[in-house]
Amino acid sequence: MKGKFQGENEITINCSREKIWDILTDGSVLTRWMRIVKHTTSKQECLDAVRSCDVEMNGKMGKVRERCVVFEEHKKIGWEMEYDTFGFSKMFNNYGFSFELEPAGNSATKVVNKGFYDPKNFVVSLMNTLFMKRKSARIRTTALNNLKQLAESYNS
Repeated sequence: MKGKFQGENEITINCSREKIWDILTDGSVLTRWMRIVKHTTSKQECLDAVRSCDVEMNGKMGKVRERCVVFEEHKKIGWEMEYDTFGFSKMFNNYGFSFELEPAGNSATKVVNKGFYDPKNFVVSLMNTLFMKRKSARIRTTALNNLKQLAESYNS
């Protein structure tokens, strides 16, 4: 990822890395675990694949376009934002995020969701310190909890 590391959250999911990988790379289920995404053009994720998403944040609808820039099968996948209507691109350069999958024993998997970006100026750096990092952490935690729920329901 190009952007500066801004934070990470992790969760252990009682599911194989392969099953979680299948969910992360299957665009047809993105709206089931990343619930702020209301619609996506994503089908099957792969390196350099571009997806457009209709997203709802804080009650406002907007659009984002993301490119898959990291793809290490069953280990790591990441996207960088190319375009958005929320204003992230006005505040940050190199806005991206990744998911890393690590064995956690007895067919469980530790999933680490990381965020990356470069604030464009001092004011945005201050905003980042005061509240953006916490807001991003909440989004990552929600995504991981939803991913866990979906993956473990497939296991049942």
